Amino acid sequence: MPNTMILRFRDFEADTISVHRAVLESQSGVWWAWWKKDSEQGHEPEIEALSHQLPIQIGLINRQSDTRFVATCTRTAVGPGNSRLKSPEPSRTPAYYRDAAFPAWFMLTSIDQITNSEWDRRFGAVPVGEPTLFIVPENSPQAARQALYDTVKRNPVPVRSPVILHLSDLHFGSDYAFPLVSRTVPTQKTPLDEAIVDGLKSAQVDPIGLVLVSGDITTHGDGFNDAQVFLESLLDRLGLSPDQMVMVPGNHDIELDSTKTTRSYAAELPFRNFATVVHGEAGRNRELNHLSWFSVDGAREMLVLGLNSVRPRSSGTMDYGYVGRDLYGPLLEEARELRSAILAEEGTPPLCIGMLHHHVLPTPLVEDPDEKRKVSLTLDAGQLIEDLQRAGFDAILHGHQHIPFIGSTSRSWCDEQTGKWVVPRPIHVIGGGSCGARVDRLWNQMRQNAIGVYSVGDDLLNVRMFQFAPGARFSQFLHVPLAIPSR
Repeated sequence: MPNTMILRFRDFEADTISVHRAVLESQSGVWWAWWKKDSEQGHEPEIEALSHQLPIQIGLINRQSDTRFVATCTRTAVGPGNSRLKSPEPSRTPAYYRDAAFPAWFMLTSIDQITNSEWDRRFGAVPVGEPTLFIVPENSPQAARQALYDTVKRNPVPVRSPVILHLSDLHFGSDYAFPLVSRTVPTQKTPLDEAIVDGLKSAQVDPIGLVLVSGDITTHGDGFNDAQVFLESLLDRLGLSPDQMVMVPGNHDIELDSTKTTRSYAAELPFRNFATVVHGEAGRNRELNHLSWFSVDGAREMLVLGLNSVRPRSSGTMDYGYVGRDLYGPLLEEARELRSAILAEEGTPPLCIGMLHHHVLPTPLVEDPDEKRKVSLTLDAGQLIEDLQRAGFDAILHGHQHIPFIGSTSRSWCDEQTGKWVVPRPIHVIGGGSCGARVDRLWNQMRQNAIGVYSVGDDLLNVRMFQFAPGARFSQFLHVPLAIPSR
């Protein structure tokens, strides 16, 4: 039997706590809806079990601001079979969503902010992961952390070589430049999977061990079937399996066209379903933010932190990237611990890569202002860069602006124990060009498609980038060795 539950919320459409407290004070109670993600599992049996224990104390947490509350729940209302229902009492519901339907409602008669230590005493560690409702097991509140969200299976995926193929911005759909693998009309143009594999052979690139895809796999979320056929064919030609590939979504894969998408996260479903098909059961159980571990015989091991930088928010800011420390923080801590364990055992740290879609540094030399399209930087880039550096990460990969890019950056921080400022080694930033978009979707700075090949050495990340296009030959245009620490 569950002990209690925790509801996670964010202030997307209102100051959540303030508006609920206002209704509570005037109506002696307020209905709080479960803003369940469409991809999230239902908890009808657990909520039903809790309803027999009422009244109970439940936890409310805004992980973005790390503010924590305890609320008294006196009634519940659940849609049968995880269906959605409207508020049992609209007059006791905040106006901004009183007419909407949700899978569950909870009548709250008190909402009080509590300290972190009081939270830990009542609910245990803050649960991690992307769900919006967490069931806390009876007599085991500490289990809420790992039992409800498994970050990394401590079994690395073996790969045959420390050579990474980086693809980005494939843009299957209306903007895709190449003939489809499953084409029905003959064409002299080479499909993209053939162009890549034949090009790598002609450039005498060592066998690829790992494929990383940094988003915008489609143009309007409507090309996932063709993308699936392409990736399956590419992996087959490279002699790789789906678990030797990591993907993150781009802003064209999760289309955000309304603030209402924040209520069910329905916009994420096409990409989530695609990942499930491509990766199988591993994709079904994988969150959009995830940590992967790869081992290579006789070479450095590799950790890849895949990050979702496409987050629902207001219509005025949805063009920007945003990751959120509340979601990547626990994964980063896992990566830090895993890196230390590998270093202690192997004597050499793993190559640690963070991958997202949106860029964290300016990519073009100069950006032209455009009132219709904002300059699309990751909003929490500074925090992300500093946190990755603190965890010992070596590189950040991204896509988004269709311009191949190599840079480095470093952010200093003040050590809390010594009071001295730390100036860490730079972290490398590598932007991928567009692997599959039509020429009219490319910048004047780069009018061909591009891929990256990164070879991991003892103290170098050897970066090579290749350009090509439908009907144009495959050629190397960039070769830069980047220093990485050997200890």
